[in-house]
Amino acid sequence: KYIRMLFQISRLIQLEISFKLKGIALQTIHARELPDCYAFQNTITFNNRAHSGKIKIYFDSDTDIQECKDWHVFNSVLQKNTQYILVFDGFVILSCLASLILCTRSIVLAWRLQKRFVTFFLEKYKRRVCYADRLEFLNGWYVLVIISDVMTIIGSILKMEIKAKNLTSYDVCSILLGTSTLFVWVGVIRYLGYFQTYNVLILTMQASLPKVLRFCCCAGMIYLGYTFCGWIVLGPYHEK
Repeated sequence: KYIRMLFQISRLIQLEISFKLKGIALQTIHARELPDCYAFQNTITFNNRAHSGKIKIYFDSDTDIQECKDWHVFNSVLQKNTQYILVFDGFVILSCLASLILCTRSIVLAWRLQKRFVTFFLEKYKRRVCYADRLEFLNGWYVLVIISDVMTIIGSILKMEIKAKNLTSYDVCSILLGTSTLFVWVGVIRYLGYFQTYNVLILTMQASLPKVLRFCCCAGMIYLGYTFCGWIVLGPYHEK
């Protein structure tokens, strides 16, 4: 269908066009999974409030998963695969929860030991312990594991809800699981410290990290200046 509208551009302030689209994910059928049906609520907005001679166009789309009607499954392997994935996700959540509890317990015990050390040092030598020495009791690897476990648990729960067709937060789920995976692989570096050859490299990285961060701050100032310069000079000629 074609829609023809006649109006004066000079009087146009804002125009919104809303429409719905329905689709089905055919790739899941080829992958021997249950099909997914989607409903897209789309809105196209023509904004001429500035009256600058160029109408800005915005596109907004919201996705909602709906149950596919009148579909039939002729193989019980589909339900079994879904159940196996849910069982695996549950095992991951339990493992991360156990790791979270143990790491939190270690941090709490270290914090109590730090308080006892400060009290002993103050009573025995009449001196206060500096903040840098207090941080020696805090294990940064445990903090990294806790953050990774929390992200993995939340991401796995979102993944299970998406698999059950209750949520469509693909971006949030992928960000949480991807970031937690990054933290897990960074945490593997800790175990390399038990080897003498790799421990020298890790100690070198720890010693050089403050200087590297200071260099990044200085280089970042030049990069920001370059970015703002390009934005101001080229901005009026291109939207990006």
